[in-house]
Amino acid sequence: MPIAVPFLSGSKQLSIVLAEPVVLLRGPPTEPTTHVLRGEVELLLSKPMTATHVTIKLVGKSNILWPEGLGPRGNKVYHEKTILEQNIILDSRPAEDQQTLPAGLNRWPFEFLIPNSIVETIEDEMAQVYYYICATVERPGFGTPNLRCRRNVLLLRTLAPSNDALTSHALPTTSIVAERRTEACDATFYIEKSIVSSGTQFPISIVLLTQMKHVQLESIDIVLTERRVYQVPEYGARKAELHDFKLQLVSVTDMTDSEQLQQTMTPSLDIPTQQIRRALSGKNAHIPLGSTPFQYKFIFTLPNCLTLNHTTYFKEMNFLHHLKIDLELSVPSTASSSSSSFKSPELERTHIHLETPITILDCRLKEDFVTLPTYQEALTDTPVSEHEDEEDLLKKRAGFFICPCYVEYKKKSTTFTGKEWDVILHNSGTSSCESSYPNSRNVSQESLILLPPPPPYKQLEK
Repeated sequence: MPIAVPFLSGSKQLSIVLAEPVVLLRGPPTEPTTHVLRGEVELLLSKPMTATHVTIKLVGKSNILWPEGLGPRGNKVYHEKTILEQNIILDSRPAEDQQTLPAGLNRWPFEFLIPNSIVETIEDEMAQVYYYICATVERPGFGTPNLRCRRNVLLLRTLAPSNDALTSHALPTTSIVAERRTEACDATFYIEKSIVSSGTQFPISIVLLTQMKHVQLESIDIVLTERRVYQVPEYGARKAELHDFKLQLVSVTDMTDSEQLQQTMTPSLDIPTQQIRRALSGKNAHIPLGSTPFQYKFIFTLPNCLTLNHTTYFKEMNFLHHLKIDLELSVPSTASSSSSSFKSPELERTHIHLETPITILDCRLKEDFVTLPTYQEALTDTPVSEHEDEEDLLKKRAGFFICPCYVEYKKKSTTFTGKEWDVILHNSGTSSCESSYPNSRNVSQESLILLPPPPPYKQLEK
């Protein structure tokens, strides 16, 4: 997260104040939009000081670790380069006409124009892209040191519609509906969100309608695949990695309309939840599928930001994600179906497969579930706190993995109560770790220490 690091020299203090320390890039890099990063350079002096130049620059750098070695001899394992540099002269005077800055607070406003095609912040374990602002106050004389200040800037890319997309009346849908038809069974998959942040809940609904008797569901395999491609064009180096993540199941809900089944006199499946969970973890669940459609909604938890990267559009650090759903069914074999014997038919295994790309956003772009009330609170007259513990309610509202970088991000934009902060810190404290990169999402435990909430107004009045 952006952290102001002022450099002090005696009674002088130089700092950078940003109007918004996080720049949100909207839409893919092909969107022709421009964003503004504005702020002020502040210099606090206890006495007048002479200066010749006051400058500020925005710098973006990328670095990549290559353990296999780069170059002709293969002895270069680290490569860094500058991908952006913008300089602004805030104040300038020739050496013979030196400027005397008065005592007190001196301010210089600035603005940087950032195109939407720029690379967002990337914090992979092997490759990073980070940005920072550096301000310099140049002073005359060979033995007089210049004043410098640096502050990191976070660039996040969200695929929320831009203003141009809103006026075009062609907003893209974020859900995915796919059908797979076989001789034995027709399957419909409904993925509610194809654009989602890491560590959040991910609902998937599956509807199975059989076309023959004696069909059984054996297993449901749902895997998220991340393909990482690293390139160093300067050395002609390229490599790719595949990482599979098994989604963690949170809950299973039967979506069958019981009233409609009673009206049509159709028996329900009544499949135990434990048996459905066995289908997700094993290979031989033996769930019979009858004339009643198999309609269940599964809610999974996506891998968190400690292991999963967000989807990128940068050629040198290209991360793509695909969701793979594989259903294994037991269906009567062709030989047994044509036989007139009254014996139970022989079964053979068949698969229904779906693979679709999805977009993973940065973990700090989660929806703010913490401050919104639940549906149970909004629709019932009885407060939920009478039946549930307050701490359990806050965890249920969160609905996602609370990582340290998300805590740092929300500290600057959201106000929580002391109880809510305690729950957030308790959930995020076990996953924090040290990192040496400027914008790393893994922050130390010391940075998570928060001040207690301010006292009530009644105490201040006393």
